[in-house]
Amino acid sequence: MHEPFGVSVPASSANLGPGFDSVGLALELRISARVTVLPEGATPRWTFEGDSLPSHDGLRDEIARGIARIAGARMLPPLDIAVTNDIPLGKGLGGSAAAAVLGVAIGAKLRGSPADEAELAQTIAEIEGHPDNGIPALLGGIVVAAQAPGEPPSYLRFAPPPELRAFVVVPQIEMPTVEARAILPASYSRRDTVYNIQRAALLGAAFASGRCDLLRAAMHDRIHQPYRASFVPGLEEMIALDGPDIYGIALSGAGPSVIALVRRADPAIPAAIEAIFTRSGVVTRTYDLAIADTGLREVGLGA
Repeated sequence: MHEPFGVSVPASSANLGPGFDSVGLALELRISARVTVLPEGATPRWTFEGDSLPSHDGLRDEIARGIARIAGARMLPPLDIAVTNDIPLGKGLGGSAAAAVLGVAIGAKLRGSPADEAELAQTIAEIEGHPDNGIPALLGGIVVAAQAPGEPPSYLRFAPPPELRAFVVVPQIEMPTVEARAILPASYSRRDTVYNIQRAALLGAAFASGRCDLLRAAMHDRIHQPYRASFVPGLEEMIALDGPDIYGIALSGAGPSVIALVRRADPAIPAAIEAIFTRSGVVTRTYDLAIADTGLREVGLGA
């Protein structure tokens, strides 16, 4: 019988500025699972605890889908899976991607044959349909990725610059990803397309070279944030906030959370974002987070 084990996966922030479906980073806020193989014929058990409890079966189903996807047709034993989740769900912080990575890691551990990085990355990108949340959750750090339908993802992973931190302001409003995608136009002007190509290229180069001072210029966007601003009161005003310690501000994922990449943890930065939400009567919670240098990892059963 397989010995009990534990795995942990970080949150992620994707779509960074112009990096729609292509640029994401891992955040030191985690979901973890303690897994025990039960005797044959036993009833599988799921339990959930932590700072962000699921209100429906979506989180469990995402983990189960990851397990099944990598295990394939193999018959796995019944499991006792105890999940601890601190990632806000449905808020643009990659909760579903982290759950998928968690499931894939559990399935790979149980199936009896090891999975290398390429298999894990491809499986996760297939589950998600895009690579910019799942691969940062898998690898940690900052990831620039591309993927064509039916092909494995191509990506580069960069270690986070040591001075880079993130404030994430999470508003208590709902913004389903399906609706956030549906609001985007079917086509864009050449002018807006060129604008984003320039800034997305600069964004990748800035991360690759550790030039955080270029992030302010690189994180402007005309592809997704202007359209999703209708869901997030004051988003344009938040993105325009500037200061000596602000590298850039963007919608996190499909929203509604807002991420500020900063040089140091100055509380005035999230306070300014919170104040804009407050003027619209929106309650918020703020997280001061390191960029996670480690993605998927095994943890002790006490973790």
